[in-house]
Amino acid sequence: MNGNFSTSIQEINEDFFYSSTSLGKILPSDKNLLEKTVKKFRPYTKNYEDSWGYIIQATRYGGFKWYDHETGALIFFGRKSDTDPTLVIPNFFATPRYLKKIISRIPKQLQAPRVILKNINPDDVSKFTPYGFHPYRKNEGWSTGALFDDQTYPQTLIDLKQLTESKGKKYHKLRNSLRKNPHLTIRRYRKTDKAAVLEIFAFKDGNMLVTSGVEKGMYYASHAMYPTASLDKFVIINEDTHEMIGFIGFSDISPIVTIAIASIFKPEAKKFRVWCEYQILVRKYQEGFQIANLGGSEYEGDYHFKVWTFRPTEELEKTHLVYDLQ
Repeated sequence: MNGNFSTSIQEINEDFFYSSTSLGKILPSDKNLLEKTVKKFRPYTKNYEDSWGYIIQATRYGGFKWYDHETGALIFFGRKSDTDPTLVIPNFFATPRYLKKIISRIPKQLQAPRVILKNINPDDVSKFTPYGFHPYRKNEGWSTGALFDDQTYPQTLIDLKQLTESKGKKYHKLRNSLRKNPHLTIRRYRKTDKAAVLEIFAFKDGNMLVTSGVEKGMYYASHAMYPTASLDKFVIINEDTHEMIGFIGFSDISPIVTIAIASIFKPEAKKFRVWCEYQILVRKYQEGFQIANLGGSEYEGDYHFKVWTFRPTEELEKTHLVYDLQ
């Protein structure tokens, strides 16, 4: 699909462009564009979707962007999967009217039956419906088990000062996870760590790096872009065996807000996850960050785990909208 997609972009460029706009693949340098746009339109954002780490993950299938140099409008696109041609907009900086104008000009070469807007504030839905956007209809949704993908349950935000102090009964579960020293070393990611980190992703899927089709594994496919991305990345080393057992990534969206992007451990090391995450969150607090967004959840169990362990002080509800092209 990616090869066909690239050809389609080249074919449609002349007809699709305005003199002040550009359409193209998402590049590493677009992190700066995103940061500039966030600062302009949402200077006080706490949104998970405003992070570079989220953008590159959510657009991993045939991702491309639309940027208007005059208005500053920025729209990120991707496919729903490597087999589903549905276009997904995980984040955008544009009015509903402008968004419809661009979506309605999506050429037939892309063969997209519909567009799904993710991360819509529920209170804003009425602003989009006059322009042809609608909620999922009966028996529709992102997937059978998760109606709004990882926005099915709200984004959880934690106060890092409170978390660092961990006072009171509400942090009882967290304190229990911190009592024993697991003999682990946490350090920042190095370029030479890439193969070991990818191996962790493969193990999470029950594969090895040499396994045929390893890149199609759920965890591997959704995390493989992180080792080379411009993020704040950490690896966890077992001090006894010197084996790398985990990878944690953060994506900062402002001087005071950071986003937890990834926390992946080898199956046998999952029990150390909370201890490691806490150590890194304390580091982020010491660096000046005040809030960490742990993201939304697909499943109720994951949501309650975050709530009971890290005790969020704020939650952000998100939903999806659909625009039919056919």
